[in-house]
Amino acid sequence: MMLSTLPHVTSSAEGIPDEQYVLPLAPNPNVVGLYFVDHVSRAQLAPGFLGADASLNSLDAQNFPTATQGLCDSSNDALCIAGAQIVYYAHLPRCLHAADVDCIVGIYAIKPNGVRVEGIYIHGMPEKPSNQFLGNPELGIPQSGVDGLWSLPEVINGAGTDTYLVDAQKSGGIIKERNSSLSQRIPLYFFGAGITPVKSISGNFTPAIVALASSPNGTVRWTHYSAAGQGVEVCAGVSSSECARREAFPPNVVFGLSLRLSGGIPGWLHGRILNPLITHERNSSSTLFTVQALPVSIPVVAGYVERSTFLKLPEIQFMQPVRDWSAYTPGPSAANSASWLELLLPHVGEKAQANPTAWRFDSLSYSSLLGANACMNDPKSLVGFVTTNSTVYSAGPPSFNPVTESLDYTLVSPHFTSKGEVFKGAYNLVIRSDVARCIYNFTDAPVQAIISVTDQSGQKTVAVESMSEHDGWIYLSASGFTFSSPTVHVKLIGTPILKVPTLTTTPSTVATPTEPSTPSPTSTTFANPIAKRFTITCVKGKTVKKVTSVKPICPKGYTKK
Repeated sequence: MMLSTLPHVTSSAEGIPDEQYVLPLAPNPNVVGLYFVDHVSRAQLAPGFLGADASLNSLDAQNFPTATQGLCDSSNDALCIAGAQIVYYAHLPRCLHAADVDCIVGIYAIKPNGVRVEGIYIHGMPEKPSNQFLGNPELGIPQSGVDGLWSLPEVINGAGTDTYLVDAQKSGGIIKERNSSLSQRIPLYFFGAGITPVKSISGNFTPAIVALASSPNGTVRWTHYSAAGQGVEVCAGVSSSECARREAFPPNVVFGLSLRLSGGIPGWLHGRILNPLITHERNSSSTLFTVQALPVSIPVVAGYVERSTFLKLPEIQFMQPVRDWSAYTPGPSAANSASWLELLLPHVGEKAQANPTAWRFDSLSYSSLLGANACMNDPKSLVGFVTTNSTVYSAGPPSFNPVTESLDYTLVSPHFTSKGEVFKGAYNLVIRSDVARCIYNFTDAPVQAIISVTDQSGQKTVAVESMSEHDGWIYLSASGFTFSSPTVHVKLIGTPILKVPTLTTTPSTVATPTEPSTPSPTSTTFANPIAKRFTITCVKGKTVKKVTSVKPICPKGYTKK
């Protein structure tokens, strides 16, 4: 969630693509703006490599950091060696060599006729990073780079061009001993990437930068300064002389993006794509990660509510004072996004102000995984991928409902598109096969799925569902359902793992013990349901074991009597 002064811009008008929608000017200072849009993201932040002499979480009474911060040019920079905390934020460059890591390998498109078109790199945007720093793959630090303009020949976007802006970011940080070099890999905070159709517009612009500034308490801290220039609010990226203006995706074209990363992708990803197909190939030094999917159309909801109404929301008491002429831009999966959107929807007639197209995915934060099923947490490898075209969706991965034994996911969107048509929802869940079986305690036998969508009253809504499993992943989807606040339920059906039977050892001097006529109910524990069991007697020298199971087998070294 961000608090920002309202830009003095006009609303989207007839003939202006929905991708260029901006929030209109507030009618008076007694209202508060709420702006639910996805392109206000980390992709527009400038890269930087920060060293601090104390923890960044250390604040004074006025909530200003007490740590003095500086910018490093590598992990060997004297400032970062002396510091107590290191944080980096990097835009990934294009891969120039086969051995390069933490870089963009390429993009491609698959046209409706099945023809695949490979992307051609044009140039970077901006010309260079504002804070250049060297990478260190062993420590997980990328080389600082910039976003890139690419051409997809004959894949024509809404502006009539074949130009696309490609961005990818990684960030991480670590608290370390002061006056010491790093000796361990920096944990990953964030990972994300996207493709945006654009048209290049010439002009005078100032790219986003990261720089040092003084805090009121006298400490020095790093600060992000947004890109500037006339009309910059509709730019997906800028250089000093060029704006990559956002445009619409061509219909029915599948896009793909490949990245080569040092290390793996931990946890979960969420995205603004449809029907994703992922490949995740790891070796000893890198991960080749490819996402192929259709773009989606996302409802943008924007408007104003009375200040007095807004201040009654429970979350407001924990926030900084609401200023005049201000607007909040919650993230699509922030903790308070659903309640804020439900507050706004009646004021806009359950209708979107715009429906821009998008193709993007990002990692879920560690905080969003708190309370998730233990099987869903893997700090070293990708667990799953959830995507939707809903304005707002649940924070974190799907939650496991122990009562219904389903994976549930809640969505919130307006009922109508900006054109007044009924908005149809789409949801994809891609989950690692072993993780899904872990959640349900299933064997490796094939699984099936029951997918349903219910509205806020619990009634089932009409939806088209599908499920498939291949290459170590289970793919599930639901589409065609309506809003405002549906919940998607996914229940897997498979073969439960039976508990291993407990062996009872009976030392005996009798060489040929008598086998009981009925199985002993106290010698073996089984998971429900209980199948018919049999007991056999196994002998090894003077030691006798009785084994009771559905298909009893003597242990190694024993013979059946």
